[in-house]
Order: sequence, then C-alpha cells, then structure tokens
Amino acid sequence: MKFPWTFLVLVLVMVSVTTGYTNPNDKPEATDYATFFVENRLSDETVEERIAQLGLPFNAHNTPQIKSLIRRFTVEGQHDSEDILGRAKIYFPIFEHYLRMYGLPETLKYLPIVESSLRPAVFSPVGAAGLWQFVPSTARLYGLTVNGQVDERLDPHRATEAAVRMLASLHQQFGDWALVLAAYNCGPGRVRKAMRSAGSSDFWALRAYLPTESQRYVPRFVAAAYLMNYHAAHGLSPDFPDYDLLDTRTFKISRSLHLGTVAREMGVSYRTLTKLNPSFLQGLIPASSKLQYVTIPTRVANQFTQRYLQNDNLVIPANRQKSQYVTVPGDSLDTLAVLFQCSKAELIAWNGLTDDKLTVNQALNVYLPRRVARP
Repeated sequence: MKFPWTFLVLVLVMVSVTTGYTNPNDKPEATDYATFFVENRLSDETVEERIAQLGLPFNAHNTPQIKSLIRRFTVEGQHDSEDILGRAKIYFPIFEHYLRMYGLPETLKYLPIVESSLRPAVFSPVGAAGLWQFVPSTARLYGLTVNGQVDERLDPHRATEAAVRMLASLHQQFGDWALVLAAYNCGPGRVRKAMRSAGSSDFWALRAYLPTESQRYVPRFVAAAYLMNYHAAHGLSPDFPDYDLLDTRTFKISRSLHLGTVAREMGVSYRTLTKLNPSFLQGLIPASSKLQYVTIPTRVANQFTQRYLQNDNLVIPANRQKSQYVTVPGDSLDTLAVLFQCSKAELIAWNGLTDDKLTVNQALNVYLPRRVARP
C-alpha cells in the first residue's frame, strides 16, 4: 500500500509549529546562539575580568574587535576551536620548553594558534609554512633547512626554537610584547613606521597605522588566549587526535632512515609517521651531523630505540671504548663533551636525547678514547 507521506509531513510540521517546546539542554541555532551569547553570557565586564586574568605580557584592552573574535572562536568556529584545543595537547609542551629555555613569557605559546591553528604542515598562499608560518628567507636566516628533501619549518622543535629566537630578537628591538607580536606579523620596519606616524610606541595608539591584517593580529592573539583558558565556560571541549599522534616520544638521530621502513618494522601506519614528521618531505630522514628530530608513538618507543638507536648502529671511532657515566650536580653536555673528548652532538646521539638538559644521577652512554681513564 502506498503510504500518504504528504499527510505525515503536514502533521509533523503542524506539531513543530504548535507545540513551541524547547529543550533547555539543546543549543540554539548558530545565529540565535550568537545573539544569546553576546547578550547573556559575554558582558563587557566578564570579558574585561577574564582578559585581566590571562597573564598576558602586555596591556590587553577590551575592544569590540576582541569581543567579536572571541565570539568567532567560541560560537561561529567552535568545531575548529575544539580541534585546536585537542592539538594543543601535542604542541604546547614543545612551545613551553623553548620559551622557558630562552626566558620568554610562556603565554607566547598562544601565537601559533593565530599563525596556523596549530597545524604543523600548513602552507599560506604567500609561501609561509608550519606552526609559526616562516617564509623561506626568514627560516634560513634563523638556521632552518628548507629544500626539496627537508623543510624544517614543518618541524615543531626546529621551527619553535627559531621562532622563539626571533621573538627574543624583536623584544630586544622594541621592549614591548604587543609591538613584538605586530612586528612578527608585518616586520619591524612597518612597526617603526607606524610608531613615527602615530607619535607613540603604544600598540593600541598606533595600530591604525599598521596594515589591516596586523591591526587584527594582537586582538586575535588575545582572543586565542581567551579560548585556551575559558573554553569550558562556553561548552567547548578538546577534540583530541588519534592516540598515536597524541602520546609520542621524540628522538634525535644522525643516520639515514626512511619512514616507510620504520612504519613496516614497527607496525605503525606510514600516514601516522608522516603526520608526526612532516618536515621530511619525501619520507626520508637524511643522514646529518646536525641530528634530526624524529617523533614516533610511545607504544613503539622501546622497539625504535633498540632497532635504530642502539650504540652499535652509531658510527663509533675504532679508538673508543664503551662506558657509562652517571651525572652529578653541575654537569652539562658542554662540560662532559670536554671531559670525554667528544662533541656535544655525539653525546646526544649516543643517548637519544631530545634536548641538552640533564638531571642529576642520569646514566649516560659514553665512548671513551682508550687513553682516557673512566671517571
């Protein structure tokens, strides 16, 4: 029998129109929710109080533009924001490490949200790339390799350290973090020109003289910081990546290795490894005395160490013998390199270290010249 679908649709429409019932737990439609958000949940007083508690390294005014950008993060772009919140779990520890290393404000970790939405392999239409959106010329200026095989702008560790060094250099020039952020976006020359035109060194007084994108840059930074600290107040929660992308370990390696080989031997998908290591454009880790950062899922870290980082896989001079050293207070890789007559890079490679930080009572593998007695 043919069912009278038209009748059913009419009945449903009548019910939806006449009941007028709204579940209080349902979110309003996007346009209605935006109005609700502005009128009932984001008063000027609330915004001002929350911004003051962000601990930003400059005076962040509560402007209509900042309020609009906060609404964009928390309402109109809420799904993208939840992706950002999830990716922050991966990248914020890296940012915090290098910011602490160079003595910069930790809140600068929010900057890559503005630059790349925390996407390490993203390219802009003008050729900028990576979490920190370096153009090739600036990347090379700060020591990053950019060629057809390796693009270190896409390496979270290399790019972050380069960006932190650049931020430190800009702060030496301007002494004001709001101006530093503007200069990071449009260049120090344009910021100085804006300062001259405005007769002021206050960002909020001179920003009208900056390029349009740079006028929005610092407000977007403030809105990004707001998102990371107050997302829960707006019903947002992190959308975490796959576990193999989230729980990882990073090693330094000097030997040549193909990610396809690692994937096959470690039982990890090649796609996962390329996502974790986007700087190797062809999947090949080239042999390099510089040492390359390689990130793998933690679940196969021990296998990776045994297979690729054992000392017998390293090139050890014939006149050296294996030993072990336990660190004491005051030790550093620099002092130990002198003691053991090797390079700092060799110590890092021998032990699969990811940075140059040591802890007391840390056991290190060393290869001593045969004429040097064991300490």
